[in-house]
Amino acid sequence: MDAAFFGLIVADVIAEPVDLSKPPPSGGLVFTRSITLTTGGSVCNAGLAMAKLGMEVVAAGMVGDDIFGRALIEKLKASGVDTSSVLISRDAQTSVTVVAVEAGGERCFFHTPGVTPLLDADAFRRCFPIFRQCAWLQVGYFGLLPTLTPQLPQLLRELKSEAPGAKIALDTVNPPAKAELLWPILPHVDLFAPSRTESAALTGEKKPEKMVAAFREHMHEAAIIGIKLDKDGCHLDDGQKAVTAPAYKVDVIDTTGAGDTWFGALLTAIRRDMPLEKCAKFANRAAADCCTALGASAGVKTFEETIARI
Repeated sequence: MDAAFFGLIVADVIAEPVDLSKPPPSGGLVFTRSITLTTGGSVCNAGLAMAKLGMEVVAAGMVGDDIFGRALIEKLKASGVDTSSVLISRDAQTSVTVVAVEAGGERCFFHTPGVTPLLDADAFRRCFPIFRQCAWLQVGYFGLLPTLTPQLPQLLRELKSEAPGAKIALDTVNPPAKAELLWPILPHVDLFAPSRTESAALTGEKKPEKMVAAFREHMHEAAIIGIKLDKDGCHLDDGQKAVTAPAYKVDVIDTTGAGDTWFGALLTAIRRDMPLEKCAKFANRAAADCCTALGASAGVKTFEETIARI
């Protein structure tokens, strides 16, 4: 397998368009063009993007024993994602986010964590057999895994002792958890790619190069560090070379999942041994395509379509 994704599996209920500057009065009614149930969270967003780009992907995490959980598993399976490591809990509901999307594509979120706090060391270890079969494991999000986060340094140490060739990627969310929780995790991480906003919160730095330097102090010298720069593209540094690639211009429908899609595309490019600059361009292209359709992965193209346009 190319990659396993462990962490948030979320049902996204997307309403669009919503004028967030003019909320309805108490008891009021506002009509929207559409309300859609789709997949969300790092496992679904990055995993589905990578699967659509032609890679073999495993989803690992937890859903509730409810209609949302069953719908998510069905959608993942339909896209060719292995769901054998998705745990089902009767102790809490599936994690759900209501996404209110403005006409220009910007959005805000209303989130119920549900089963997410139940993701702990035991749940992670139960997935070790599938992790050992994958070239990469991505964990996400740092900042939204309250039970697992302090346990990650030991768990990643155990996993790498059992599967020395395994590569670990870590994704985060805005606002991230406290930096002191991150530093013990990073020595075990081979790819860390937060956004510019998240990086600034974690390091106190403003320039991508200084952000990278701050993270590199806690990581091994061959680790890849990326800074997602939103409309300005991205910055990648592999310890030997640094590149900055501009974003692609598209007509934006919905930016939901663009950062996760970028991460899944970056992993795809790395697995295909692309040069660093091409990795950055490929990830930017896929993220831009993501923004052209409603939902976190509907706009993602095939590998051949994506690489032909970078």
